[in-house]
Amino acid sequence: MTVCFYADLYFILNFIMNWFLLYITAWWLHEPSHNKRWVLLSAACAIFSVICTSYNFKLPINILALTELVVLIWQAYRPENLKKFITEFITYISLSAFTAGMIFMLKEVFAKRHFSLLFLLLSVFILFILFRFLRVSIAVQDLKRKSVVNAILVHNGKTQEIKALYDTGNHLVSPYTGEPVAVISRDLSEWAELSKSAAPLLIPYHSIGGSGLLEAYRLDILKFQDGSTKKNFLAAVSDNICTDKEIQIILNNQTMAKGEYNA
Repeated sequence: MTVCFYADLYFILNFIMNWFLLYITAWWLHEPSHNKRWVLLSAACAIFSVICTSYNFKLPINILALTELVVLIWQAYRPENLKKFITEFITYISLSAFTAGMIFMLKEVFAKRHFSLLFLLLSVFILFILFRFLRVSIAVQDLKRKSVVNAILVHNGKTQEIKALYDTGNHLVSPYTGEPVAVISRDLSEWAELSKSAAPLLIPYHSIGGSGLLEAYRLDILKFQDGSTKKNFLAAVSDNICTDKEIQIILNNQTMAKGEYNA
């Protein structure tokens, strides 16, 4: 019996799956995207798979496949340490197994009804939708990662490590002085005991959800991770600062986020 090996089709399938799995692993682990690097690595590994399948090497196929995966994941994400690499490797393998299982299940369902062409078209459509979803999701994750900065709040001799979010949609300013106003969570204001130390300044706000007045207080120092500081700045207290509970303060413009408005 003659066995035909279609190297071009095998390359295309490997390339698409490598690229797809790099995307979905990055999305799962909230890794930044590197499209050009991933395309080149996916193509290189696909070529390597074609060569390994076409020619008989002395090394076992399992060792070759493991070596390919290690190089692919290490170069794709370039982890800072071994622990992170192991996490990425296990996630990649797990998602590979899940994806292979789903493809096999769909193939069996459609094969029984002789819908091979329909299965192929459906697979292409699903991959297209998933690629679109993953690219948008990773882009959103990248934007959020770039918008969130670590900071240290110092007030009345107390120190607290917090995460600050730079939000271009926050244009809150004081109508009395014209200075930008940050927004902090209720929990952070209670930690700083703002209501006990000073009388609030009422700041009017307008948003899609409505309008009203926010209580604002002056905070002593906000130290950013780049070494810059923001001193004696206004911060309004909100009960609905963010759906992400890790964010405790929202900065309202880029210069404030970088700490350039120092007192």
